[in-house]
Amino acid sequence: MESAAVILFGLVATSLLLSIALAVAWRTFGREAHAALWSLAYGLSAANWAANLLKVWLLPADSGLTLISAICSIGSFSLIALGFRRRAGLRLRWDAILAAASVTVLFVGTAVLRSSEAGFTRALVVLFCAAMLVVSAMSLRAGGRDGRLATGGAAFWMLVLFAIYTTALGVLALCTPAGSAYPTEDPIFRLYRLMMLMGVPTGLFGVGLFAMFLLAADLAEGMRRLAGSDPLTGILNRRGFEQAALPLIAQAQRKGRPLAVVIADIDRFKAVNDRFGHALGDIALQRFANHVNSVIRGSDLFGRLGGEEFVLVLPDTGDRAAMEAMDRVRAGFPAAVPELGLDYRITASFGVAVLAGRHDTLADMMQRADQALYASKMGGRDRITLAPSRFVPADYDRLPEFEYVAMPRRAAG
Repeated sequence: MESAAVILFGLVATSLLLSIALAVAWRTFGREAHAALWSLAYGLSAANWAANLLKVWLLPADSGLTLISAICSIGSFSLIALGFRRRAGLRLRWDAILAAASVTVLFVGTAVLRSSEAGFTRALVVLFCAAMLVVSAMSLRAGGRDGRLATGGAAFWMLVLFAIYTTALGVLALCTPAGSAYPTEDPIFRLYRLMMLMGVPTGLFGVGLFAMFLLAADLAEGMRRLAGSDPLTGILNRRGFEQAALPLIAQAQRKGRPLAVVIADIDRFKAVNDRFGHALGDIALQRFANHVNSVIRGSDLFGRLGGEEFVLVLPDTGDRAAMEAMDRVRAGFPAAVPELGLDYRITASFGVAVLAGRHDTLADMMQRADQALYASKMGGRDRITLAPSRFVPADYDRLPEFEYVAMPRRAAG
């Protein structure tokens, strides 16, 4: 009896520590809702072990403590599942989980108050917890709405193994004798109690530790994205773009697939800032970024090099397809920005370079695309130019001999 009390006291303390640690993580790591849900879950877990401690130590026949323990256990696992769904960006389904928890509590409460079917009530609680673990594991395999990919690996398999273990525990509980809540002489119940005290706390603490690891990993990923994104437009900055573009180019070279790099520039942007102010210039940059994102594919890469200059990587795209895609961007851009005046229309120019071979680099392609962009500017702006497959020296400025193709300009409107 004393050894069980010591174990349960340790479980209460450990659950409280996890609850506090997750609450601190919630407060520190951006007040993520799933961290708060997990913190509440381990608070309920501490209450569950405390109720069991009181039953073992002071009030072994108190059915009210049995019901409180069951409610705390059901609530704890429900909140764990809700936390994983919230982290994955899935619908929480409060209604479904609350309905299932309420039905379970109703059956358990009825059985406890009637002092009957103790094995059934134990099994019902444990199997409900197993179902919540399955929900948690499946949530780790779902894509997040904010870009978080599902997390497989150790966390997923730990939850799966814990769910299998608790399911086996529920089946074992069904085999325990009915009538007495604690048939201590029954070998099946003794095995059940041993597995409960050894496996369930270990699994719960494993879930708590992995929850902390996931919060830390999410924070690191958020910082990495922040370091690689442009704060004004929300797209990649130069550093983030280069890190993401290099693997795409390597893959295209390895598989022999086409790929295009585009550099885009808003025409006469300095004049826009001088005439209308930097606030409206920032709006024009944001509108251009939003417009490009609305036209390009999800597999395309888009970033801001700085100022009014942007860059794209278009995988599986040849020269003609790249020109046509950028012509859709070019044609729709004036309508995507606010009217600046009766005599002013914002346009953009583009330079396109395609992958020339296995030894072509991102720097080579950007240099050629930049030359093509310069040709677009010299050719009258508001156009797209295709770069040659070789570099043209900077002092080679005789544009009639520069190999480029310009898309025809469309009429305004």
